[in-house]
Amino acid sequence: MLLYDECRLKVPYERKFLVVNDTDLPGCYGLVPQKRMEDTPVFYSSPQPCGIVQPHSIAEIPVVLEVQTLGEHRTSVVIGVFGDERNPRSVVLQSTGRLADIYPVPRLIEFGRIPALQPNSQTFTLFNEGLVPRDFRIETVCKPHCYIIEPRQGVIPTRGKIPVTITATLDDTGLVADTVQLFIGNSLWTTFMLVAVGTGTKTVTDKPFVPELSLGCQFRYEHYSPKFKPQPPKEKRTSLGYSAFQMRRFKVRNGEDPATALRESCDPAQPLGAEAFSILPQSGVLQPGERQQVSFTFSGHLNTTASVTALCHVEGGPTYEVGLTGEASHLSYSLSQREINCGFQMFNNLHHSTVTLANTGKIEFKWMLNLSIAEQHLPGVFVVNPTIGSIAPGGKQVLKFFYMPGVPGAFSRTFQLKVGDLDPENICLKGETFFPMISVNLPWNIEGNEKYEQLIKHLQQYSQGKKSVEQKKTQTPRTQILKPNTQLQIKMVTMLIEEAALELQEMLISHLPNSFPDKELCQSLVKVELPEYVLDMGTVRKGYTERRTLMITNPGRMPVSFQVDVSALQGTGFRVNLDQIQSLPHRHTIMLEVCFESAHRARGDVDVLLPIEVPQLLGQAAGWAQQQMSPAPSTDFSVLLQVAKGPTYNIRLRATVLELSLHLSGQGLEARLEFSPPALKMGWTPQW
Repeated sequence: MLLYDECRLKVPYERKFLVVNDTDLPGCYGLVPQKRMEDTPVFYSSPQPCGIVQPHSIAEIPVVLEVQTLGEHRTSVVIGVFGDERNPRSVVLQSTGRLADIYPVPRLIEFGRIPALQPNSQTFTLFNEGLVPRDFRIETVCKPHCYIIEPRQGVIPTRGKIPVTITATLDDTGLVADTVQLFIGNSLWTTFMLVAVGTGTKTVTDKPFVPELSLGCQFRYEHYSPKFKPQPPKEKRTSLGYSAFQMRRFKVRNGEDPATALRESCDPAQPLGAEAFSILPQSGVLQPGERQQVSFTFSGHLNTTASVTALCHVEGGPTYEVGLTGEASHLSYSLSQREINCGFQMFNNLHHSTVTLANTGKIEFKWMLNLSIAEQHLPGVFVVNPTIGSIAPGGKQVLKFFYMPGVPGAFSRTFQLKVGDLDPENICLKGETFFPMISVNLPWNIEGNEKYEQLIKHLQQYSQGKKSVEQKKTQTPRTQILKPNTQLQIKMVTMLIEEAALELQEMLISHLPNSFPDKELCQSLVKVELPEYVLDMGTVRKGYTERRTLMITNPGRMPVSFQVDVSALQGTGFRVNLDQIQSLPHRHTIMLEVCFESAHRARGDVDVLLPIEVPQLLGQAAGWAQQQMSPAPSTDFSVLLQVAKGPTYNIRLRATVLELSLHLSGQGLEARLEFSPPALKMGWTPQW
């Protein structure tokens, strides 16, 4: 339940509620839009109705509520969760609608674009819907000297209204915003905003400039001061001094061709301000119809501002003014997050995250973002888009990271962000990936496979030289086996996948940065050749049935499903008691009974391969990466869920059918028994 308490009618109120994800996978959520009717008592909406909450994280959904009728209200809001559409979540918004006794209309006073230093007026109305008259007082917060409020205080009659006029005389150009406070009695009742954009100049004179100023006849090269002086506006002084105009030089020429070349020069108007500005060129000659580009450069001390007027003198002509304003500031920016927790994910699925880079300073800056050079050779694909750009003051840039880790286990990648001439800063992606895996309490067959033997040797050395490889010494040695060891098997599977990822790495990154690896290429990472499990039932007498119970365990951290391909056992004498398992939890074990019936089998060896397929659930934003890397990315993408073929675990089932016969031979009273065959072979039995 989300409490909004008492709400004035048709006034928006915002609250936030939390979405908690306690699972190991990201979750997608969305606020179901409200279906409004004419008599709907409460309206609600959200500026951010949907999003993705990372594993073991919390997300916020802001809900804006606007009560339409009086009284208490309980409004149900429905939150949909992707993948669990049949069980949407519900939140109750509790509110009470009441009349706003005293309120202004409108609540936002917009002056628009108005000239600085000139008065402009806007009007709003104060309403009193109460049963008694109320005293009021109005104040502005930031720049009270810029506003005249009429009336500033007074009495609003019962069920009456008072028109109020605010006259703004801005002392600055650019965007100006201020807060208006309404006091009822001695208490602050409410606040509302006024905004304006100041235009024009902040310098005024006691006499207006005219296109032509007649100076009369003067001696050549003699300085002359006109009879006017500049006056700065109140509260914001502008550096335009009287001495600035003494730098003008005029010539009186008679009988010269009016098409003669014009001579001009430019000088800063204020000596102190001029120290921060440079002008190139400061003088020159313009032929008729010719143009000259003049560069103005500002260089000041940190956190200082300067404002001057440059005067352009034309010999024999007018003087032009150019207002110069400069401010020295440092680069500053913010990041929405510096460490991206990617959570727990499938190792070969495409995932994405975003980080917002904002310019919090007053200077536009350029930025660059790239994966750390030291990590570019590591497996997987980690890409960010865009990688370079510039951000204006107050602007933002969404950095889109998308990645496919490529190998199971923990991963970490570092992207280096360089903003202007500031020191580089790191953005880190961290997470852990898994591989759909099962473990059977049977030995592995590694005979004749040099790759497996080298990996086992490496792992044994890593495990302090523990010996777990033995040569099976039987009458007819058929295999070299690795005793059941779940941890060793997990490490070996991980190393096999890493080898496959390194072999495919060049193909995975070959299309970057224009496109991301396709689904088929990413899926090929799970198609590694794994060693075979071996279940040898040994010798089974003709007509007898032999049984073994196997333990299949999920050693991973995510539920796993698997399917036994029982069709491979047809006509072999082998059978199993199950064919598929759905969502076997982490570290849970299920029993698989294997039977061999020798009654219908001929004498000799039986050898069959039983596949166990582990399907892989793919969940990713279809086309998201391709859209984001294209020149004009689309904002629409769909979520694709499908089951793809995952790894296959094979169990080699073996048995030898024996027909036992008894022969009695000998001479006289001496009897002798002969058995065929002369010895019985006992195969490998699972260890408990």
